[in-house]
Amino acid sequence: MMAEQQRDAPERELEQQILQMKKQHQLQHQILLQHFQQQQQHLAEQHDLQLKQYYKEFWERQKHLQELRQREQLEALRKKEKHEESAVASTEVKHKLQAFLRQRASGGSNKTPRVESSCWSKNMDTSTDGIPNSNDFPLRKTASEPNLLKVRLKQRVMERRCSPMSKRHLPSPLKKKLLSSCLPPSESPPQEPPKELSPPCESDEYQSHALFSSPSMPNISLAAHHVLSPDLSEAALRAACTARLGMPLTGQMLPGTLPFYPSLPAIESEHEETPLDTISELQEPQQRGVIRPLGRTQSSPLPLGHPLLEGPPPPILQPPQPPPEEEQKDVELKDNESRSIRPLSRAVSSPVVHLGIPEPPTLSRRRSSTTPTTGLAYDNQMLKHTCICGNNIVHPEHAGRLQSIWSRLLETGLVARCDRLRPRKATTQELQTCHTENHTILYGTSSLNRHKMDTSKVTFVRLPCGGIGVDSDTTWNEMYTASAARMAVGCTVDLAVRTWTGDIKNGFAIVRPPGHHAEPQQAMGFCFFNSVAIAARILQREHRVHKILIFDWGMHHGNGTQDIFYSDPRVLVISLHRYENGNFFPGTGSPNDCGVGEGLGFNVNIGWNGGLNPPLGDAEYLAAFRSVVLPIAKEFCPDIILVSAGFDATDGHLPPLGGYRVTPACYGYMTRQLMQLCEGRVVLALEGGYDLPSICDSAEECVKVLLGDTPSDICPSELSRAPCHNAVMSLQEAISVQMKHWPCLQMSSKSGMISHNDAVRSEKEDKDTVSAMASLSMQHQSMMSPPRVLMQQGFQPLKCQDAGRPMD
Repeated sequence: MMAEQQRDAPERELEQQILQMKKQHQLQHQILLQHFQQQQQHLAEQHDLQLKQYYKEFWERQKHLQELRQREQLEALRKKEKHEESAVASTEVKHKLQAFLRQRASGGSNKTPRVESSCWSKNMDTSTDGIPNSNDFPLRKTASEPNLLKVRLKQRVMERRCSPMSKRHLPSPLKKKLLSSCLPPSESPPQEPPKELSPPCESDEYQSHALFSSPSMPNISLAAHHVLSPDLSEAALRAACTARLGMPLTGQMLPGTLPFYPSLPAIESEHEETPLDTISELQEPQQRGVIRPLGRTQSSPLPLGHPLLEGPPPPILQPPQPPPEEEQKDVELKDNESRSIRPLSRAVSSPVVHLGIPEPPTLSRRRSSTTPTTGLAYDNQMLKHTCICGNNIVHPEHAGRLQSIWSRLLETGLVARCDRLRPRKATTQELQTCHTENHTILYGTSSLNRHKMDTSKVTFVRLPCGGIGVDSDTTWNEMYTASAARMAVGCTVDLAVRTWTGDIKNGFAIVRPPGHHAEPQQAMGFCFFNSVAIAARILQREHRVHKILIFDWGMHHGNGTQDIFYSDPRVLVISLHRYENGNFFPGTGSPNDCGVGEGLGFNVNIGWNGGLNPPLGDAEYLAAFRSVVLPIAKEFCPDIILVSAGFDATDGHLPPLGGYRVTPACYGYMTRQLMQLCEGRVVLALEGGYDLPSICDSAEECVKVLLGDTPSDICPSELSRAPCHNAVMSLQEAISVQMKHWPCLQMSSKSGMISHNDAVRSEKEDKDTVSAMASLSMQHQSMMSPPRVLMQQGFQPLKCQDAGRPMD
């Protein structure tokens, strides 16, 4: 028993230790949980306090602004002149008016006898008894208040007369006295009407009751009517009125009558005509040589035989003469631009009216060449997409990117050499070619349309700067982000379509926000709509383009573009990006992602690994381009190439956004090489790039190359330097995955391990070897086929079994 107890003692001690440890862990867990809850509660209280403080400051600002507006309104009312009319009375006037009304109401209720001083005596111009008492009229009548007594008198007089032009019947003496006793006072003496306009009066008593003028109303004579001047006839007056109204003198439209509209611009005229102001000018109208729009005032067509319906006289045939060289260029330019400039067509409701010989439209010469040139797409609407905080320091994707690039292109004169496309916003149908309906409604329309979608998955976050965003990087502006994103898509789509139709040779879309991170139902990485992907879909569906190459040379992988075309064999997506084994944003772009289904092999990812030791530059990018990108592109043989042109791999970007040292000359070289495919139909769309000097230099270099200029020289040290070991390993990984889908990579895989100069030299040697082998094979064929002379001399050719044997 003792032995058994001694054996069980260690086990019991171990169990007790385990229990103590469990109790310690539970205590620690409870303590940590309690600390966590306290910290969470503390943070929640801080958050509530911050929100309360924010709302308090917001309401204080609103209250302060409202007080300022009220003060400005009061100041405007106080500074109002007496002669200015206003429908809003001041506060002092309202108080005085209320006091006056209460005083009058109390006086009426007491029914105290009042002295009849409110009515004026008949001899008010000579005596002072008729001056009203100040107690009866404590308020001064302002200029905006109507003279009620005068209006009533005028209404009574108008009721008694059937027409203001007819003669007025004089009132009886009793009514005259009442009228004279109730006339309003006036500081000015009574004004008599002019003699030539006064009506014939039968009594002098009538003239003594003329109305006095009021300072607040014009002097309206209620008894007198106007007589036309004998110098003007009724016909002349009618003509003057109709001339100002733009109507014909008669009820019908006279042939060739075109009314005068001073508000409409003149056509084919270099001077302005003054309207007719006098009757002499109306009676002797000047001959107008101006054809004005909307000339006819009736909707009926002109009668047959009208001179305006007659066509121009037939031209006199002359022997054709060879046009000069400059005129021939102008004719070719007009014929070429007529495809993209649509003239205004006649509306369905407008009659067919011939207005003479139309002159051909004057086309301004924007370039010396008549062939299609490079197109540029840009609009200021995309600059309004900014965070509501207004601080561009904390937001690398800001409007200054586009402003800097466009200013550089203007300064260097490249904009004048290009065709600038008219910008437009993409339609919702175009957006839904690559994005879901909810995504389109949420980020492409106003907030009033959000009731049509499921708002359970709609999330906006409050950024540290105080603004609103889709995530911690992608800012959202309720007023301008949707229109800017749709404008970026519309510009890219139009540029790609016009390049495909031949209106322009190639193009560069200077747009923002970028798009290659936008997935079908997710906005991220500064992107809302995938502009390049939507342009590719439009080319596929509406223009029947069979093969499209999308090349993304940005620093970050275009996860949205890959997701949209992952199973489409008609669109080849090649991405050259920093991968770091999935640890670099957005974490996608593995070399093993080659596509699914029919699209297997049509998604090529070249992901750089190894960090920034050393930072990659032109040597590595040139090696990837000549060993992987260019061979696959040549074998695919695309109809058009769309480039997601992100310039964030240039020098000047911090490691979270870039960290590489690719030069603008390298981007120009890759653009030049792509232009040698698919007849030069290459369209670049701006994606990333946040260092302003670097992106300006890169965009300028690419536009120069698109225009046909010689690209800048790459640094000789980069041309002679072999790619670093990390880059070679990344290239070999991508080639080993894609070699089963693209056999052409077997020949080009060796060029990714040597410098650019060595690769060019090796390619030249291979070409020389091939040409030498071809010449030797031709000589061998000529030796194997004996000439006709030898055949005639009896020499017979060798037989097949003797062809490979050595000669004795």
